[in-house]
Amino acid sequence: MTASIEVRHVASPLSAETPRYWNGRDPFLTHFMNALSSTFPDGEAFFVRSVHHYRNRAASDEERERIRRFGQQEGIHARQHAAHVELLEAQGYPWIPRVNRLADRMMRWSNRRMPRTSLATTAGLEHLTAVLARQLMAFPEKWVAPMHPDMARLWRWHALEEAEHKAVAFDLLARVSPSHLLRCAVLFAMTLGLLFEVWLRTAYFLAKDGLFFRPSVWWRGWRRLAAPGPARTALVRDYLAWYRRDFHPDQIDDAPLIAQTEAALRDEGFLAA
Repeated sequence: MTASIEVRHVASPLSAETPRYWNGRDPFLTHFMNALSSTFPDGEAFFVRSVHHYRNRAASDEERERIRRFGQQEGIHARQHAAHVELLEAQGYPWIPRVNRLADRMMRWSNRRMPRTSLATTAGLEHLTAVLARQLMAFPEKWVAPMHPDMARLWRWHALEEAEHKAVAFDLLARVSPSHLLRCAVLFAMTLGLLFEVWLRTAYFLAKDGLFFRPSVWWRGWRRLAAPGPARTALVRDYLAWYRRDFHPDQIDDAPLIAQTEAALRDEGFLAA
């Protein structure tokens, strides 16, 4: 089922009062999510450029409107996560904005020189964000319950919108370059690349906190992150679905999770009624 894409404007939930270890008071779990979040501002700008490059290939006015709203949603996401990067810099992690500026230059080069690969990369990474979004909404007790409310609201809002627009880049890629091999190869490469980037940033955060050489910090956090159970089973299943030749993002109906998450955020006053 194709979800409608709604553009929601929210005030930043973050402030100087947001605690340093906001995820279960655990340094590793916090910094793992910090590392992921810190890739979003420039990454999502890359997504928007990649999709907009081919917007003239949209099959209908409806698809063009979905592309426009995709860009608006991702632009707002980028600004909210940029505010998180600013908070991280204020907390004593100055390397993150510097490496983001370098990454932005590299991604702009990719948009100019390799637009088809950039679109395939966007579609693949949108699959990863959709899988994570489904995890956050379907298994809140594992993912968001331990979070400080400021960060929990940010991640839940981001998750519902990622689930809404999960098929936009995929549908455009299917028209621009319907190669199954390209789709699979790019996701595999991007999965390895993102994991390396997140681990590198996590290591940086822990090193700045003087915790890099404490195996117990790494082991305790990783054990909680990768604990066996329904969430891990669903994550692996949903990720691997991409490699099927007949895969489409809308084969998994996220509409009930989107509606439930949005209603809860409205009840909490995070979204306008």
